[in-house]
Amino acid sequence: MPLGAGGQSTVHLVQSPERSAELDEACSVIHAATHGPSDTPSFIEAMRVSLRPNLPSELGALKVFDKMREEGAAPIARLSREIQILSQGYQGLPKLLASNVDEKWLITEYFPQGSLDKSISFFAGDASRSLGAFRSIVETVAHLHKESVIHRDIKPANVFIAGEQSLVLGDFGIAHKAVATERVTITNERVGPWDYMPQWADTGERLEEVTPPFDVYMLGKLLWCMVSGRLRLPREWHRNSRYDLAMLFPGQKGMTIVNNILDLCLSDEESKCLPTADILLEVIDQAITDLPSNLSINKTGHITMTCSVCQRGTYVEMTDGGRVEINRYNENNVPKPAVKARIFSCNICTHEAFFSLQYPERALSALRK
Repeated sequence: MPLGAGGQSTVHLVQSPERSAELDEACSVIHAATHGPSDTPSFIEAMRVSLRPNLPSELGALKVFDKMREEGAAPIARLSREIQILSQGYQGLPKLLASNVDEKWLITEYFPQGSLDKSISFFAGDASRSLGAFRSIVETVAHLHKESVIHRDIKPANVFIAGEQSLVLGDFGIAHKAVATERVTITNERVGPWDYMPQWADTGERLEEVTPPFDVYMLGKLLWCMVSGRLRLPREWHRNSRYDLAMLFPGQKGMTIVNNILDLCLSDEESKCLPTADILLEVIDQAITDLPSNLSINKTGHITMTCSVCQRGTYVEMTDGGRVEINRYNENNVPKPAVKARIFSCNICTHEAFFSLQYPERALSALRK
């Protein structure tokens, strides 16, 4: 099943060999039952196996470099670079499951929620949730910068949703290793996506020296996209009335803080951008602490909320990772889609409440005191 396509590759959803073999065996049993009894334990088990949904661990994203472009670098060079980086197992990157350079493909873990560009409204208008999730990407890029790796292609289409507060950075085809001797862009080729790359790097040809502020700039564009729910911010126009978050979401808390962060990332001069992602990470942590709300996000991206009963403690997710599914009905008692929720408990009075996975700041209902 196709998942998407890029300039030089196509991505497909694939099953693990183990799941494929399991389904083949089940199909054989079911086929044999057409000429015999169909109520045997083996037939019932085969039907169960064939009908159950695939588990995320049984799926993968197959990326095939199958497109040649005269003006771009050879697919084999980009594939090799991507395999080289993903094989290091850096935190916050997709897991590399298999690869074959000669056949021009690789398989990474599959993220059922897809890439951020397909769900760009997921964080829209919510500074708290956006910064909590954005932090995970900044932390990943900060680690890459310490390893002398510049991603160069940070954009919503290359960011995958791994959880409500966890994002994963993918597509390392044009990543630049500062100590590498071979470049994966040719002399007259641009070094990043023109909608998201800094203007001072958009020279119309390959940039000879790629530095960490290149990524910092694109991280700023990514943050604006997350908070605004839009896919494109022209140039550094985050203070323009048409794109100013404080004007797009009047009265919403935290937008001024986000705008201040964008000031540090988005500039028409490289020297005015923050120099590395690890410094941006410090800024994000301070911003999260300063958010003017009873919501706070700690450095692991978890959300806490002031207890509605004692007003002194905070709701903290129960350590057993409890999850519940809440059935809902409309005014005519017709079932509505169930809501998946987490169980939180006040750290002082022990009052417990459900919190929605999609909107963790909203208490769905009180459980007990």
